[in-house]
Amino acid sequence: MSLNQRREKSSTHKPGDSIPEKSSSRTLVGRALNRMTRYSEILKILLRYGFSDLVRKVDINHYRRLRGAARNSSGGRSVRQIRRNWSRPERMRQVLEELGPAFVKVGQLLSHRPDILPPDWIRAFEKLRSMVPPVDAGEIRLVVETELGKAPEEIFAEFNPVPIASASIAQVHLGKLLIQPGEASSAGESHQTADSPGTASSSPDAPPDDLHREIEVAVKIQRPGIRRIIETDLSILRDIARIAEKRIPALAVFRPSEAVRELERAMISELDFRNEADNLDTFRRNFSKDETVTAPEPFREYSGIRVLTMTYLEGIHVGDTEALDEKGYDRHLIARRGAEAVLSQVFEHRFFHSDPHGDNILILPDETIAFLDFGQMGSILPSQRVFMADLLSALIRSDAIRAVRAVLNWSGYRSPEVTRRLTMDMEHIIERYLSRPFGRLQIGEMVSAMVDLIRRYDIEIPSNFYLLSKALSTIEDIATSLDPDFDFIQASRPFAKRMIRKELNPDRIADQIAGVSGDVFRFIRDLPGETHDLMNMIKSGRLKLEFELKDMARIDSTMKKVITRLSASIMLAAMIMASSILVQSLIPPLFFGIPVIGILGFLFSGILSFVLLVDLWRHR
Repeated sequence: MSLNQRREKSSTHKPGDSIPEKSSSRTLVGRALNRMTRYSEILKILLRYGFSDLVRKVDINHYRRLRGAARNSSGGRSVRQIRRNWSRPERMRQVLEELGPAFVKVGQLLSHRPDILPPDWIRAFEKLRSMVPPVDAGEIRLVVETELGKAPEEIFAEFNPVPIASASIAQVHLGKLLIQPGEASSAGESHQTADSPGTASSSPDAPPDDLHREIEVAVKIQRPGIRRIIETDLSILRDIARIAEKRIPALAVFRPSEAVRELERAMISELDFRNEADNLDTFRRNFSKDETVTAPEPFREYSGIRVLTMTYLEGIHVGDTEALDEKGYDRHLIARRGAEAVLSQVFEHRFFHSDPHGDNILILPDETIAFLDFGQMGSILPSQRVFMADLLSALIRSDAIRAVRAVLNWSGYRSPEVTRRLTMDMEHIIERYLSRPFGRLQIGEMVSAMVDLIRRYDIEIPSNFYLLSKALSTIEDIATSLDPDFDFIQASRPFAKRMIRKELNPDRIADQIAGVSGDVFRFIRDLPGETHDLMNMIKSGRLKLEFELKDMARIDSTMKKVITRLSASIMLAAMIMASSILVQSLIPPLFFGIPVIGILGFLFSGILSFVLLVDLWRHR
């Protein structure tokens, strides 16, 4: 009986599914209370680190109530001390780390967006890490048992309850599997050599009675309850984005609500470890013919939504140059192989590691490059490949006019004056960077200058392009740290040229022309009938035109507030005039010779004036 069948017998719900909850009023109230508590916690942390200006824009009343609590929870440090010790970007980085994985992920994604954040904020957010204490072994055991249908000691020949790494979403444990001959992992045969560390292969000379082979594995296990925490934080982030769009006009142009939706898709995908197993399979398949690049091999039979079992690779982190030198590794060869591995992912496979920093790359014996952490990957869509090919072709030829044309073909029409100024600025960038000696040219610096230029002209760039530029600049920094004389631009030229030839070759263009020809034929064929139907609708009066005015809800809300205040002002003026007339009339009863009804009129007028002034001050 397979492990999957044993899972079904030992569990009444699907592996990885959370235990169903009744949709009762008690559950809804509990969720609402969780959100309220979390809101207060977020605002207190912001106040503690000196971001009272942000909290005030969210809710002035809540700001006053929480200001004292934030002082009491600052651990003896005043806001003034915190501001003196750390810059504003560093303080925000600490806020995000304290708030947890969803907010850390927001910062990490923003560190890829130079169009939104200035350089000092990006440098601060690049340091974001979410290391947390490990979860109790009993809770981890329960996750494995719920997910795989059996306890760890029944699945693995060995399982170390002490994790080798612990982060905010998951922690990693070492274990050993006994694999029967013929029991393959989801990825099929490994393309690693038999003597590589972590290799899952058996010797062809093994004796017939050897029924098992032992494999050392890394078991990635999701922290219990992390999904609910992240879902709560994502709902709060949606609210914050909506408020930011309304109250901070400078942020509205970046569409924070859309950014949160993108973050939500990424995080929900990352919480399902089957997606990471898919990414590992795809990556290994792409490099199946390249023995110099590898990645852990996933075992589907021993994995699920919250557990991922994969081969354990032991090596040296690429940033540890001293250890590499002690082993006698060729740093120039490692730099070249690492750069070519990332360039191949980008330009040949269009499926690339989104964050190839030093902790995610291991160096195995024979200078083999091993990539780790495939929770999130970047990809280049088919519709974006022609744009990339056109832009790269223009940059390689130092042709600013063609580069601008490629950008405008993607983003849409601009006036001739804008096109002329954009072309001149593009010429300056090409002259400044591409005319440098190769040893002094840095692709990260050039990409940053290109992004700044395009941002100045309000041209939208696909978000995955920021991941792409980040991946290229990161691997360039690693390569030059290993070998200061490494020429990344020269290494990238063959890959870019092959991509251009592939995307712009005559056969592909002929296929595209054939597809367009079919569309043109269908349009011409259907045009008379469509025109006849349109004329009939006009004659019969059934043609309707619909107009949509954007931000009508905001305009309607503003108009209601204006009318309410205007009505209150008119009532106030009328009451003051009526009270003045009544005071002069001497109508009894009198109080010190003044009619009581007139005094009451002035009293109500004063209260109404105070309420109106407070409302105007709050919404100033």
